[in-house]
Amino acid sequence: MPSNFSKPRAFAVPFKFATAGMFAVGVLALAVAAQPAFAQDMSAGARIFLEKGQCNQCHGKNGDGVGDDPREHGANFGESGLDKETMMMIISCGVPGTNMPYFDKFSYTDDRCYGMTGAQEGANKPQPPLTEFLAKRDIEVVADYIQQTFVGKGPVKPGAAAPADATPPEPQH
Repeated sequence: MPSNFSKPRAFAVPFKFATAGMFAVGVLALAVAAQPAFAQDMSAGARIFLEKGQCNQCHGKNGDGVGDDPREHGANFGESGLDKETMMMIISCGVPGTNMPYFDKFSYTDDRCYGMTGAQEGANKPQPPLTEFLAKRDIEVVADYIQQTFVGKGPVKPGAAAPADATPPEPQH
C-alpha cells in the first residue's frame, strides 16, 4: 500500500509547475487581449475629441491650447498635471466663468458639479456644448485619450504633426 501513496506525490511537483505555467499563459493572453481594447478606446477617444466633442476647436489637435478655430484657445494639456478624475469632472461640468462647456447633460441639475446647482452658479454657469452632450462612457474614453496622448508631454514642437489618431476625417462630398 505505501507504494501507491508515493505516486501522487511524484506527480504533484510537475502538476504544480504545469498549473503555474497555464496560469501564466492565461494572464499573458488576457494582457494581449486587452491591448486591442485599449487601442480601440484610444481611437474612439480621438473621434470624440475631434468630432463628437470638437475639443480640438479650442484645445487644438495637438492638445496644446492653440485651437483649430483661430478665435478660440483652451488649456494646454501638454503642460497639465491633471489626473483622470479631475479631467472627467472638467469635461462633465465645464469650468465656471470660462468658455469650457459642460458635456454631461445632467450637470447643474443638482450639486454634482463643484457642489453647486445651476441656480447657485448663476451667470458663471458654463454653457452647454455647441455639439452634443456626451455619455459618461464617452467622457471617460476622451479623458483617457487626453491623458495618454497629451497630459504631461510638454510643449508641442512648432510644425509637429497631429497624433496618429487625431487626424480629422476628410470632408465627404
